[in-house]
Amino acid sequence: MTDWIRVLIVDDIEETRMNLRKALSFESRIDVVAEAENGFQAIDFACKYKPDIILMDINMPDMDGIQATERISLKCPSANVIVISVQREQDYLRKAMLAGAKEFLIKPFSPDELIQAVITVYEKNKQRAVQVYAHQILEQGYVQSPKIITVFSGKGGVGKSLIAANLAAGLNQRNKKVVVLDLDLMFGDIAAMFNLKVKETIYHVVQEIERLDAESLLSYLYETNSGVRVLAAPLRPEQSEVVTGKHVEKILRLLKETHDYVIVDTPAQLTDPVLALDSSNLTLLVNTLNIPVFRHNRTVLEVMDAVNYPTDRVRLIINRADLDTGIKPKDIKTALGMEPYSLLPEDKYADLSINRGEPLIEMKPGSKWAKQMNKLIEMISAEDERSKSESWLSRFVWKKKRK
Repeated sequence: MTDWIRVLIVDDIEETRMNLRKALSFESRIDVVAEAENGFQAIDFACKYKPDIILMDINMPDMDGIQATERISLKCPSANVIVISVQREQDYLRKAMLAGAKEFLIKPFSPDELIQAVITVYEKNKQRAVQVYAHQILEQGYVQSPKIITVFSGKGGVGKSLIAANLAAGLNQRNKKVVVLDLDLMFGDIAAMFNLKVKETIYHVVQEIERLDAESLLSYLYETNSGVRVLAAPLRPEQSEVVTGKHVEKILRLLKETHDYVIVDTPAQLTDPVLALDSSNLTLLVNTLNIPVFRHNRTVLEVMDAVNYPTDRVRLIINRADLDTGIKPKDIKTALGMEPYSLLPEDKYADLSINRGEPLIEMKPGSKWAKQMNKLIEMISAEDERSKSESWLSRFVWKKKRK
Protein backbone atom coordinates (compact mmCIF):
# COMPACT_ATOMS: atom_id res chain seq x y z
CA MET A 1 0.00 0.00 0.00
CA THR A 2 1.23 3.47 -0.87
CA ASP A 3 0.80 6.09 1.88
CA TRP A 4 1.59 9.71 2.41
CA ILE A 5 4.67 9.98 4.63
CA ARG A 6 4.49 12.93 7.03
CA VAL A 7 7.93 14.43 7.73
CA LEU A 8 9.16 16.95 10.30
CA ILE A 9 12.50 18.66 9.53
CA VAL A 10 14.62 19.78 12.51
CA ASP A 11 17.71 21.95 11.95
CA ASP A 12 18.85 25.28 13.38
CA ILE A 13 20.04 26.52 9.97
CA GLU A 14 17.26 27.79 7.70
CA GLU A 15 19.18 27.10 4.49
CA THR A 16 19.69 23.46 5.50
CA ARG A 17 15.98 23.07 6.23
CA MET A 18 15.19 24.55 2.84
CA ASN A 19 17.60 22.17 1.08
CA LEU A 20 16.13 19.15 2.86
CA ARG A 21 12.61 20.21 1.93
CA LYS A 22 13.69 20.66 -1.69
CA ALA A 23 15.33 17.22 -1.78
CA LEU A 24 12.20 15.58 -0.36
CA SER A 25 9.99 17.32 -2.92
CA PHE A 26 11.22 14.88 -5.57
CA GLU A 27 9.18 12.12 -3.92
CA SER A 28 5.40 12.62 -4.29
CA ARG A 29 4.64 10.39 -1.30
CA ILE A 30 6.44 12.68 1.14
CA ASP A 31 4.63 15.58 2.79
CA VAL A 32 6.73 17.95 4.95
CA VAL A 33 4.25 18.94 7.65
CA ALA A 34 6.48 21.30 9.66
CA GLU A 35 10.00 22.61 10.31
CA ALA A 36 11.61 23.15 13.71
CA GLU A 37 14.74 25.18 14.40
CA ASN A 38 15.70 23.68 17.78
CA GLY A 39 15.21 20.63 19.96
CA PHE A 40 12.51 22.15 22.18
CA GLN A 41 10.44 23.12 19.16
CA ALA A 42 10.99 19.65 17.69
CA ILE A 43 9.45 18.00 20.76
CA ASP A 44 6.47 20.35 20.62
CA PHE A 45 5.93 19.81 16.87
CA ALA A 46 6.36 16.03 17.14
CA CYS A 47 3.40 15.87 19.53
CA LYS A 48 1.38 18.48 17.63
CA TYR A 49 1.78 17.29 14.02
CA LYS A 50 2.26 13.54 14.63
CA PRO A 51 4.86 13.06 11.84
CA ASP A 52 5.80 9.60 10.65
CA ILE A 53 9.46 10.58 10.19
CA ILE A 54 11.59 13.25 11.91
CA LEU A 55 14.83 14.35 10.22
CA MET A 56 16.91 15.47 13.20
CA ASP A 57 20.19 17.38 12.95
CA ILE A 58 22.54 16.26 15.70
CA ASN A 59 24.36 19.56 16.32
CA MET A 60 21.99 22.26 17.58
CA PRO A 61 22.29 24.86 20.36
CA ASP A 62 20.34 24.66 23.66
CA MET A 63 19.29 21.04 23.12
CA ASP A 64 21.15 18.80 20.69
CA GLY A 65 19.56 16.22 18.42
CA ILE A 66 20.42 13.30 20.70
CA GLN A 67 18.59 14.83 23.68
CA ALA A 68 15.62 15.82 21.52
CA THR A 69 15.43 12.31 20.05
CA GLU A 70 15.44 10.74 23.50
CA ARG A 71 12.57 12.94 24.70
CA ILE A 72 10.54 12.46 21.51
CA SER A 73 10.95 8.67 21.80
CA LEU A 74 9.33 8.87 25.23
CA LYS A 75 6.61 11.43 24.48
CA CYS A 76 5.74 10.52 20.87
CA PRO A 77 6.90 6.92 20.32
CA SER A 78 5.08 6.62 16.98
CA ALA A 79 7.49 9.13 15.39
CA ASN A 80 10.56 7.58 13.76
CA VAL A 81 13.71 9.71 14.05
CA ILE A 82 16.46 9.76 11.43
CA VAL A 83 19.50 11.53 12.87
CA ILE A 84 21.64 13.59 10.47
CA SER A 85 25.27 14.48 11.21
CA VAL A 86 28.66 15.27 9.70
CA GLN A 87 30.22 13.15 12.46
CA ARG A 88 31.30 9.68 11.38
CA GLU A 89 32.45 8.40 14.78
CA GLN A 90 30.81 5.23 16.06
CA ASP A 91 30.17 6.92 19.40
CA TYR A 92 27.69 9.34 17.80
CA LEU A 93 25.93 6.46 16.05
CA ARG A 94 25.70 4.48 19.29
CA LYS A 95 24.29 7.45 21.24
CA ALA A 96 21.73 8.17 18.52
CA MET A 97 20.48 4.59 18.45
CA LEU A 98 20.33 4.40 22.25
CA ALA A 99 18.27 7.60 22.23
CA GLY A 100 15.74 5.92 19.94
CA ALA A 101 16.82 6.90 16.42
CA LYS A 102 15.90 4.45 13.65
CA GLU A 103 18.58 5.57 11.16
CA PHE A 104 21.78 7.62 11.05
CA LEU A 105 22.62 9.62 7.90
CA ILE A 106 26.10 11.10 7.41
CA LYS A 107 26.44 14.33 5.43
CA PRO A 108 26.80 14.86 2.56
CA PHE A 109 24.16 12.62 1.01
CA SER A 110 22.18 12.78 -2.22
CA PRO A 111 18.43 13.46 -2.49
CA ASP A 112 17.98 9.83 -3.56
CA GLU A 113 19.78 8.58 -0.44
CA LEU A 114 17.67 10.82 1.79
CA ILE A 115 14.39 9.77 0.18
CA GLN A 116 15.35 6.09 0.31
CA ALA A 117 16.17 6.36 4.02
CA VAL A 118 12.83 8.03 4.76
CA ILE A 119 10.84 5.42 2.81
CA THR A 120 12.77 2.46 4.24
CA VAL A 121 12.37 3.57 7.86
CA TYR A 122 8.69 4.35 7.32
CA GLU A 123 7.85 1.04 5.63
CA LYS A 124 9.80 -1.04 8.13
CA ASN A 125 8.20 0.58 11.15
CA LYS A 126 4.71 0.64 9.67
CA GLN A 127 4.88 -3.11 9.10
CA ARG A 128 6.11 -3.58 12.66
CA ALA A 129 3.30 -1.36 14.01
CA VAL A 130 0.64 -3.38 12.19
CA GLN A 131 2.09 -6.64 13.52
CA VAL A 132 2.27 -5.26 17.08
CA TYR A 133 -1.31 -3.99 16.85
CA ALA A 134 -2.62 -7.33 15.62
CA HIS A 135 -0.59 -9.20 18.26
CA GLN A 136 -1.98 -6.98 21.04
CA ILE A 137 -5.52 -7.69 19.90
CA LEU A 138 -4.92 -11.44 19.92
CA GLU A 139 -3.12 -11.25 23.28
CA GLN A 140 -5.66 -9.05 25.04
CA GLY A 141 -8.69 -10.67 23.47
CA TYR A 142 -10.77 -7.57 24.15
CA VAL A 143 -12.69 -7.52 20.85
CA GLN A 144 -15.24 -10.01 22.17
CA SER A 145 -18.44 -8.11 21.37
CA PRO A 146 -17.67 -5.85 18.40
CA LYS A 147 -20.46 -3.54 17.27
CA ILE A 148 -21.39 -2.19 13.85
CA ILE A 149 -23.15 1.19 13.96
CA THR A 150 -24.54 2.51 10.69
CA VAL A 151 -25.29 6.20 10.22
CA PHE A 152 -27.97 6.61 7.56
CA SER A 153 -30.58 8.99 6.17
CA GLY A 154 -32.86 8.88 3.18
CA LYS A 155 -31.90 12.47 2.40
CA GLY A 156 -28.48 14.07 1.97
CA GLY A 157 -27.25 17.21 3.70
CA VAL A 158 -28.48 16.27 7.16
CA GLY A 159 -25.06 15.83 8.81
CA LYS A 160 -24.51 12.06 8.56
CA SER A 161 -20.76 12.29 8.03
CA LEU A 162 -20.39 14.88 10.79
CA ILE A 163 -22.19 12.58 13.21
CA ALA A 164 -20.28 9.47 12.08
CA ALA A 165 -16.88 11.18 12.48
CA ASN A 166 -17.71 12.58 15.92
CA LEU A 167 -19.23 9.30 17.08
CA ALA A 168 -15.98 7.56 16.16
CA ALA A 169 -13.85 10.24 17.83
CA GLY A 170 -15.93 10.09 21.00
CA LEU A 171 -15.79 6.31 21.29
CA ASN A 172 -12.04 6.49 20.67
CA GLN A 173 -11.75 8.94 23.59
CA ARG A 174 -13.30 6.21 25.73
CA ASN A 175 -10.41 3.88 24.88
CA LYS A 176 -12.28 1.86 22.28
CA LYS A 177 -10.68 0.60 19.08
CA VAL A 178 -12.71 2.35 16.39
CA VAL A 179 -12.70 2.22 12.60
CA VAL A 180 -14.89 4.22 10.22
CA LEU A 181 -15.92 2.58 6.95
CA ASP A 182 -16.97 5.14 4.33
CA LEU A 183 -19.65 3.51 2.18
CA ASP A 184 -20.64 6.71 0.45
CA LEU A 185 -18.74 5.18 -2.42
CA MET A 186 -19.20 7.94 -4.99
CA PHE A 187 -18.71 11.06 -2.89
CA GLY A 188 -17.52 10.00 0.57
CA ASP A 189 -16.13 12.67 2.90
CA ILE A 190 -14.93 10.77 5.97
CA ALA A 191 -11.23 11.09 5.10
CA ALA A 192 -11.66 14.86 4.75
CA MET A 193 -13.53 14.97 8.08
CA PHE A 194 -10.29 13.80 9.71
CA ASN A 195 -7.95 15.78 7.43
CA LEU A 196 -6.50 12.59 5.98
CA LYS A 197 -4.74 12.46 2.64
CA VAL A 198 -5.43 9.01 1.25
CA LYS A 199 -4.20 7.13 -1.77
CA GLU A 200 -5.59 3.66 -1.07
CA THR A 201 -9.30 3.12 -0.48
CA ILE A 202 -11.96 0.43 -0.35
CA TYR A 203 -11.52 0.20 -4.13
CA HIS A 204 -7.97 -1.10 -3.61
CA VAL A 205 -9.11 -3.43 -0.83
CA VAL A 206 -11.60 -5.05 -3.22
CA GLN A 207 -8.77 -5.79 -5.69
CA GLU A 208 -7.17 -8.00 -3.01
CA ILE A 209 -10.35 -9.18 -1.28
CA GLU A 210 -9.77 -12.91 -1.89
CA ARG A 211 -6.34 -12.83 -0.23
CA LEU A 212 -7.18 -10.51 2.66
CA ASP A 213 -7.34 -11.46 6.31
CA ALA A 214 -7.92 -9.24 9.35
CA GLU A 215 -4.23 -8.44 9.78
CA SER A 216 -3.52 -7.58 6.14
CA LEU A 217 -6.63 -5.37 5.97
CA LEU A 218 -5.11 -3.18 8.70
CA SER A 219 -2.48 -1.96 6.24
CA TYR A 220 -5.21 -0.26 4.17
CA LEU A 221 -6.53 1.77 7.10
CA TYR A 222 -5.43 5.35 7.71
CA GLU A 223 -5.04 6.48 11.31
CA THR A 224 -6.04 9.93 12.53
CA ASN A 225 -3.98 11.95 14.99
CA SER A 226 -6.21 10.77 17.84
CA GLY A 227 -6.15 7.09 16.85
CA VAL A 228 -9.38 6.54 14.89
CA ARG A 229 -8.84 4.34 11.84
CA VAL A 230 -10.49 5.00 8.47
CA LEU A 231 -11.17 2.90 5.40
CA ALA A 232 -11.82 5.60 2.83
CA ALA A 233 -14.29 5.75 -0.05
CA PRO A 234 -12.95 5.51 -3.63
CA LEU A 235 -11.15 8.57 -4.98
CA ARG A 236 -13.18 8.57 -8.20
CA PRO A 237 -16.94 7.92 -8.62
CA GLU A 238 -16.48 5.27 -11.33
CA GLN A 239 -14.39 3.15 -8.92
CA SER A 240 -17.49 2.68 -6.75
CA GLU A 241 -18.99 0.28 -9.29
CA VAL A 242 -16.64 -2.58 -8.36
CA VAL A 243 -17.71 -2.67 -4.68
CA THR A 244 -20.52 -5.16 -4.03
CA GLY A 245 -22.55 -6.22 -1.04
CA LYS A 246 -20.51 -9.43 -0.78
CA HIS A 247 -17.32 -7.38 -0.58
CA VAL A 248 -18.79 -5.23 2.18
CA GLU A 249 -19.88 -8.29 4.16
CA LYS A 250 -16.33 -9.67 4.19
CA ILE A 251 -14.75 -6.30 4.99
CA LEU A 252 -17.12 -5.84 7.94
CA ARG A 253 -16.37 -9.32 9.21
CA LEU A 254 -12.61 -8.67 9.11
CA LEU A 255 -12.88 -5.21 10.69
CA LYS A 256 -14.88 -6.67 13.58
CA GLU A 257 -11.98 -8.98 14.40
CA THR A 258 -9.71 -6.04 15.25
CA HIS A 259 -12.03 -3.27 16.47
CA ASP A 260 -14.59 -2.69 19.20
CA TYR A 261 -16.69 -0.46 16.95
CA VAL A 262 -17.13 -0.25 13.19
CA ILE A 263 -18.86 3.03 12.32
CA VAL A 264 -20.34 3.03 8.82
CA ASP A 265 -21.08 6.25 6.95
CA THR A 266 -23.49 5.83 4.05
CA PRO A 267 -24.96 7.57 1.01
CA ALA A 268 -28.62 8.64 0.95
CA GLN A 269 -29.54 5.61 -1.17
CA LEU A 270 -30.23 1.99 -0.36
CA THR A 271 -27.55 0.61 -2.67
CA ASP A 272 -26.39 -3.00 -2.79
CA PRO A 273 -23.36 -2.34 -0.53
CA VAL A 274 -25.58 -0.49 1.97
CA LEU A 275 -28.13 -3.32 2.03
CA ALA A 276 -25.29 -5.59 3.14
CA LEU A 277 -25.42 -3.77 6.48
CA ASP A 278 -28.17 -6.06 7.69
CA SER A 279 -25.60 -7.15 10.28
CA SER A 280 -25.55 -3.71 11.94
CA ASN A 281 -26.17 -3.76 15.66
CA LEU A 282 -27.52 -0.22 15.56
CA THR A 283 -28.68 2.17 12.84
CA LEU A 284 -28.74 5.89 13.57
CA LEU A 285 -31.39 7.36 11.25
CA VAL A 286 -30.51 11.04 10.92
CA ASN A 287 -33.20 13.69 10.44
CA THR A 288 -33.49 17.44 10.43
CA LEU A 289 -36.73 19.35 11.08
CA ASN A 290 -37.62 19.28 7.42
CA ILE A 291 -40.67 17.71 5.73
CA PRO A 292 -38.76 16.23 2.72
CA VAL A 293 -36.33 14.56 5.15
CA PHE A 294 -39.24 13.08 7.12
CA ARG A 295 -40.86 11.82 3.92
CA HIS A 296 -37.68 10.11 2.72
CA ASN A 297 -36.94 8.58 6.11
CA ARG A 298 -40.50 7.31 6.45
CA THR A 299 -39.89 5.46 3.18
CA VAL A 300 -36.63 4.09 4.61
CA LEU A 301 -38.50 2.74 7.65
CA GLU A 302 -41.11 1.14 5.38
CA VAL A 303 -38.35 -0.59 3.39
CA MET A 304 -36.73 -1.80 6.62
CA ASP A 305 -40.08 -3.21 7.72
CA ALA A 306 -40.59 -4.91 4.35
CA VAL A 307 -37.23 -6.70 4.58
CA ASN A 308 -37.81 -7.58 8.26
CA TYR A 309 -35.01 -5.38 9.56
CA PRO A 310 -35.62 -5.14 13.34
CA THR A 311 -36.87 -1.63 14.15
CA ASP A 312 -35.59 -2.01 17.70
CA ARG A 313 -32.11 -1.52 16.23
CA VAL A 314 -33.06 1.91 14.80
CA ARG A 315 -32.51 5.16 16.70
CA LEU A 316 -33.83 8.49 15.42
CA ILE A 317 -31.30 11.32 15.61
CA ILE A 318 -32.48 14.89 15.05
CA ASN A 319 -29.68 17.18 13.92
CA ARG A 320 -30.07 20.98 14.13
CA ALA A 321 -33.02 20.29 16.42
CA ASP A 322 -33.20 23.85 17.78
CA LEU A 323 -33.74 25.59 14.42
CA ASP A 324 -37.07 27.36 13.95
CA THR A 325 -38.51 25.56 10.93
CA GLY A 326 -42.15 25.45 12.02
CA ILE A 327 -41.71 21.80 12.99
CA LYS A 328 -41.11 20.75 16.59
CA PRO A 329 -39.25 17.66 17.76
CA LYS A 330 -42.51 16.48 19.38
CA ASP A 331 -44.05 16.20 15.88
CA ILE A 332 -41.51 13.56 14.92
CA LYS A 333 -43.28 10.63 16.57
CA THR A 334 -46.40 11.48 14.57
CA ALA A 335 -44.40 11.67 11.34
CA LEU A 336 -42.17 8.62 11.80
CA GLY A 337 -43.82 6.57 14.52
CA MET A 338 -40.75 6.72 16.76
CA GLU A 339 -39.52 8.87 19.60
CA PRO A 340 -36.31 10.85 18.95
CA TYR A 341 -33.33 9.17 20.58
CA SER A 342 -31.09 12.25 20.57
CA LEU A 343 -31.54 15.95 19.75
CA LEU A 344 -28.39 17.64 18.44
CA PRO A 345 -28.47 21.45 18.24
CA GLU A 346 -27.27 23.70 15.43
CA ASP A 347 -23.62 24.64 15.99
CA LYS A 348 -21.83 27.63 14.53
CA TYR A 349 -18.51 25.76 14.63
CA ALA A 350 -19.68 22.74 12.62
CA ASP A 351 -18.51 24.05 9.25
CA LEU A 352 -15.20 25.19 10.75
CA SER A 353 -14.55 21.73 12.18
CA ILE A 354 -15.36 20.14 8.80
CA ASN A 355 -13.04 22.52 6.95
CA ARG A 356 -10.23 21.91 9.45
CA GLY A 357 -10.73 18.17 9.40
CA GLU A 358 -11.06 18.04 13.17
CA PRO A 359 -14.05 16.44 14.93
CA LEU A 360 -16.18 18.99 16.76
CA ILE A 361 -16.01 17.13 20.06
CA GLU A 362 -12.22 17.48 19.93
CA MET A 363 -12.09 21.04 18.57
CA LYS A 364 -14.87 22.52 20.76
CA PRO A 365 -15.58 19.98 23.53
CA GLY A 366 -17.49 22.58 25.56
CA SER A 367 -19.99 23.43 22.81
CA LYS A 368 -23.65 22.44 23.16
CA TRP A 369 -23.42 20.15 20.14
CA ALA A 370 -20.36 18.36 21.54
CA LYS A 371 -22.04 17.92 24.93
CA GLN A 372 -25.14 16.43 23.32
CA MET A 373 -22.97 14.21 21.14
CA ASN A 374 -21.19 12.91 24.22
CA LYS A 375 -24.57 12.17 25.82
CA LEU A 376 -25.51 10.19 22.71
CA ILE A 377 -22.26 8.24 22.94
CA GLU A 378 -22.89 7.51 26.63
CA MET A 379 -26.37 6.21 25.79
CA ILE A 380 -24.97 3.94 23.08
CA SER A 381 -22.22 2.72 25.43
CA ALA A 382 -24.78 2.01 28.15
CA GLU A 383 -26.88 -0.02 25.69
CA ASP A 384 -23.81 -2.03 24.76
CA GLU A 385 -23.05 -2.78 28.40
CA ARG A 386 -26.65 -3.92 28.96
CA SER A 387 -26.56 -6.14 25.88
CA LYS A 388 -23.28 -7.71 27.04
CA SER A 389 -24.84 -8.39 30.45
CA GLU A 390 -28.00 -9.85 28.90
CA SER A 391 -25.91 -11.97 26.53
CA TRP A 392 -23.91 -13.35 29.46
CA LEU A 393 -27.09 -14.03 31.43
CA SER A 394 -28.77 -15.82 28.51
CA ARG A 395 -25.74 -18.07 28.06
CA PHE A 396 -25.74 -18.82 31.79
CA VAL A 397 -29.46 -19.70 31.82
CA TRP A 398 -29.05 -21.86 28.70
CA LYS A 399 -26.23 -23.80 30.33
CA LYS A 400 -28.31 -24.30 33.49
CA LYS A 401 -31.20 -25.67 31.40
CA ARG A 402 -28.87 -28.19 29.75
CA LYS A 403 -27.88 -29.70 33.08
